[in-house]
Amino acid sequence: MKSKRKNYKALYFTSLAESLKQNEVLAQKDRLIFLQQQQVKQLSEEKSSNLAIISGLDKLMNEQLELISELHHRDIQQQELISKQQEKSSQQQLIINEQNSIVAELRAQLEKNSKQLLRVDELQHQLRTIKKMLYGIKSEKRHQPAAQDVIKAGMQLSLPMEIDSWGVCRITGRTRIAAHMRVRKSSTPGKPGGRNDFPEGLPEEIITLEPEHKPADAKYMGYVDQRQLACDPMRWYIKVTRRPVYLAPLEDGLAFKQLIAPLPPHPIAKCKMDISVLVMLIVDKYVYHLPVWRQRKRYMQYGIDLPYSTLCSLTNRICEALRPLWHLLLKEIKISSLMHVDETTFRVLDNTKKKGKKSHIGWMWSMMNPVQRTACFMYQPGRGIKDIDSVLRGFHGILLTDAYGVYTKFGKQPGVIHQRCLSHSRRYFTYALENDAERAAYALDQFFGPLYDIEHDCKALQLDYDSITEKRQLDSLPILNEFKKWLVAELPKTIERTPIYKAIAYALNNFDSLTKYTSDGMLEIDNNLLEGQIRSVAVGRGNYLFAGSHRGGELAGIIYSFMATCKLQNIDPSKWLDDVLRRISNQPKNKLSHLLPQFWKPFAENKAHCL
Repeated sequence: MKSKRKNYKALYFTSLAESLKQNEVLAQKDRLIFLQQQQVKQLSEEKSSNLAIISGLDKLMNEQLELISELHHRDIQQQELISKQQEKSSQQQLIINEQNSIVAELRAQLEKNSKQLLRVDELQHQLRTIKKMLYGIKSEKRHQPAAQDVIKAGMQLSLPMEIDSWGVCRITGRTRIAAHMRVRKSSTPGKPGGRNDFPEGLPEEIITLEPEHKPADAKYMGYVDQRQLACDPMRWYIKVTRRPVYLAPLEDGLAFKQLIAPLPPHPIAKCKMDISVLVMLIVDKYVYHLPVWRQRKRYMQYGIDLPYSTLCSLTNRICEALRPLWHLLLKEIKISSLMHVDETTFRVLDNTKKKGKKSHIGWMWSMMNPVQRTACFMYQPGRGIKDIDSVLRGFHGILLTDAYGVYTKFGKQPGVIHQRCLSHSRRYFTYALENDAERAAYALDQFFGPLYDIEHDCKALQLDYDSITEKRQLDSLPILNEFKKWLVAELPKTIERTPIYKAIAYALNNFDSLTKYTSDGMLEIDNNLLEGQIRSVAVGRGNYLFAGSHRGGELAGIIYSFMATCKLQNIDPSKWLDDVLRRISNQPKNKLSHLLPQFWKPFAENKAHCL
């Protein structure tokens, strides 16, 4: 029983332990369930909160979706608007491009029109210049009324005095003292009235007119003369040079020797024209500018009918006879240390050209030495460096020219001082008076006028070279310095390519060369003395129009050289040419230079000097 009780207790305790274990297990399960329930509750609460959050997020998402859809819609609208604006902008860009192209075309047209207007102004200026050259005054001097209290050298004072007679006042002597030049004057009584007397030395032909119905007992009381200048037409005659022929026996008495005087020298062998006719032919054409055809017409008035070809041939052969003398004249100018050079057109006929283009514009180059008073002309077909190279290459000294580029090259040679002509600069301002009267007139009146007045005073006072240099340094140089300042200040204010701009730019670019004349009184202020010799070529060119060939241009240059030099030397070209043509055939080569106008003496004087 005790064993059973022990078993029952064991079982009881075992079951109790098991029940306790089960209870613990159940309690743990309950706790787990509670925890799980707590967790489920918490999770449900979290779920509900999450659902609330999710619902809020859904609502927010829906709102955002609505906003996105709205933004998308707006974006679509904006894209449409942008596309429309892009279309509009592309259209506007097209319009702008078209307008830009139109503006560019208008600008190009405006520039073209401005150039054309400028060209029109230039053409109008050239037209006015040409009209002035044809019909206007050629002088470039400014005729301004002088102040009453300003008296310049060489000017005369006029007094309101009533006179009954007039006389001639001549300067008979001068005395130079330190302060000024004292002049002694002598006045010769003149005849009443203002009519000039006749030249002295003319032969007189007296025609006596007796009154009609003169009584036999009329008493002679004197006579009354009427003096008139008269002339006969050109007198033509045949000059017969008769040379008697003699036979003189020789010393042996068996033969005879013929004696006959030699013919006077003539530059053209067996020529039927006397030298007087040749001189008249040359002088009338190259001094008085009468073409050979007009001379022939004039000869026919006196019954002398000479073929035109014969007269042209004689003219050319005389020029050829003077060619060796011309080479000496050119050499004299080339070896001098002072040379003025200029050029002018000279039309000739050229048979080498095609039909319809037979005329050729050649160039007559002119050289001069103002101190020696010699001038030389040389014809060349062109105006380039090669055409004047034979004259200017190797030249040493002072070269006065304009601003032509060919002269600039030779002016840079070693030993050459290149001087520019001030008259050319003044001429540009004279041309610019129509374009800018204020500036051009200011330059002409304030600068060029006083400079040329100083030169006029030097000539009127007959100053030597040293005195001229001193006066130019004291008076001319300050004016030139002020002139340069004015040029520098006014050039930026002018429009390019206008006459006043060209005038200022020309003077400024060549200013140093324009002022070189102030360093030496021997130098001329401009090239007007040479241009005065070129005028004969221009007047002749206007009458006979052209030469027959390039050789004809060369021959014309030969004669123009001697005619110009005779003019500079104050020699009658007819007398010089007559004497030289009679002597040049027999003149020794080493004495040929004695026939040049600057060294020439008439044969009678030369013969008397030798005796």
